[in-house]
Amino acid sequence: MNNLSKGGISISQFKISIIIPVYNGEKYLPITLDSVINQTIGIENLEIIIANDCSTDNTKQIIEDYKERINNETNKETIKSIHLVKNMGGAFGPRNIALDHVNGDYLMFIDSDDTYPLDACETLYNKINEYECDIAFGRYLRHYPEKNIIRKSYTPYVDNLKKPYVDYLDDLVKGSNLNGFIGSLWKNIMSRFFYGKSIKKENNEEIFIKDFKAEKNDEIAILKILPSFWSKIYRTELIRENGIKFPECISAEDLNFLLESYAKSKKGILFLNNKIVYNYFMRLEDEDKSITKNINFRLVHDSLKAYRLSSELSDEYGIRNKDLFLNPYLLNWISLWLSRENSKEENKVFLNEIEMIEHGKKNGLKYKLILKFIKVLLKIK
Repeated sequence: MNNLSKGGISISQFKISIIIPVYNGEKYLPITLDSVINQTIGIENLEIIIANDCSTDNTKQIIEDYKERINNETNKETIKSIHLVKNMGGAFGPRNIALDHVNGDYLMFIDSDDTYPLDACETLYNKINEYECDIAFGRYLRHYPEKNIIRKSYTPYVDNLKKPYVDYLDDLVKGSNLNGFIGSLWKNIMSRFFYGKSIKKENNEEIFIKDFKAEKNDEIAILKILPSFWSKIYRTELIRENGIKFPECISAEDLNFLLESYAKSKKGILFLNNKIVYNYFMRLEDEDKSITKNINFRLVHDSLKAYRLSSELSDEYGIRNKDLFLNPYLLNWISLWLSRENSKEENKVFLNEIEMIEHGKKNGLKYKLILKFIKVLLKIK
């Protein structure tokens, strides 16, 4: 880490480093950058690392224009641009490269078509310092602009969100995008089977988890929350000292990154149950779809491969109750799989991944049942 020296004490140049991977992001990147630059914590406290994955539109020029203006205003390298010479085919590559350039004490991520609420960085920075923990995170909103729909992120705890947030369905259970018979089965029966009732806590504002691998239900419940690694702030030394990187998958790579971060955490994790810190946009126009929002064979395959890696990672680190977080992903994978016509050869590839997952340790009954169900679907279709 590049540090300044003052009175013999090493001081980081920045409080927070924010990583932004981008590919052909000219349409929304300015909106994303404006949401970062105007954070209440102050631009002088932020380092913005933009990794451009060989964009073919006007992305590079937009990055360089912002870089020149902001760096002149702050009189330091507030915005750092990395222009890759070879396309890596997914956000995992630019993110991993950007991780080697981080100079902040803390680390955050944002995608190039999403936004932060104005106080997101300040809120998370203050809380991770207050609790002296490794990771702090809050809730997010999932936006479907073309449909004029907003979902709030699922929480396993009773919350006190106010209007308009209280009126939104959660994105995992009641507002799930699973449709038809599978959707009805999930929303009315299986979600209750897997998740049960919301947990009531005396303090449901700030939930501190010292050891997320513990047996206590109110602690392991954190595993039920979708990874949403971009709604979190991480202590940089946690990521750097443990060499935590994103696997080479274009989908669900964030689950692996987050699980390893959780497993290596020694100072605890803080969840802000009633605070929105991220706006995630699901854009439906074909020309605006990122590779992770365009349903193709690689996306479906990489999703399943990432779940297998997550299962293996859980076994390696002795994470109990891995069913809690992997079950809904497997169900979501069924939705992905059903959304496209898959060839027999492709289904054989998927079947091989499922069989490898079955060989994992500590596969609970519910987990095994879903795997069996997927195998039946693959063999029938």
